[in-house]
Amino acid sequence: MKKNLEVNYRKSDTAFRFWGLGAVGLGVLTGIVILFWYKPKAYKPLRPDNPEQVSLYLTHELGPEFFNQAQLDKPFDLIVEQQGLNDIISRLDWIQELGPLSLQQPNIIFEDHSVLLMGTLQYKGLSSVLSILAYPTLDANQQICMNIQSIRLGMIPVTALISSLCQKTFDNNRDGFKDDPEVEQIVQSIIRNEPFDPVFRISDRRVRIIHFTIKNNILKLTLLPEKSPSSSPLS
Repeated sequence: MKKNLEVNYRKSDTAFRFWGLGAVGLGVLTGIVILFWYKPKAYKPLRPDNPEQVSLYLTHELGPEFFNQAQLDKPFDLIVEQQGLNDIISRLDWIQELGPLSLQQPNIIFEDHSVLLMGTLQYKGLSSVLSILAYPTLDANQQICMNIQSIRLGMIPVTALISSLCQKTFDNNRDGFKDDPEVEQIVQSIIRNEPFDPVFRISDRRVRIIHFTIKNNILKLTLLPEKSPSSSPLS
């Protein structure tokens, strides 16, 4: 009788542990799913009523200010407003794809000294809100490093994973940058979180970022126009 009780007790104890571990595993899995699909309150991508129309902020404010100043061939300040920049971005051709990765509905937030880029990332049928927090700096050599501090999917830290995926995808799609080696170098540096030469070509103008400040809702750039490497000395 005593033996039977001991056997039944052991069976009950084993069953209890099995179901207990199962419940814990299910709880952990549920928690991971909730964290993965978590949508940050700050993520509020713009959805313009007329997305086919070019942004008025670009055509009536930012664009004219840039080209009017750039043609003077001396340093100038350019103020980029967060709301206006997101209006421009929201009218671009999304979804943007790079290999198996795709990003849509991006949103940028400027806060003191930091930039937060958010968007919906899709990879092999899974989607989550991607959040990239960076604290850009300009070093003594006049190079910019984005100083990416964290990358999250939902609330899950995935900095190493996303960096590895981006590098692999970038390596597999280098042909897409063969006509623009400067952009290729900048993208590679950002993926590796390394400094890069902040020279950009916008239409027929080349400018260098020589200073910048980031405050709430505002990015202030100081730009220096540069001659294109292919330009003639007499041009």
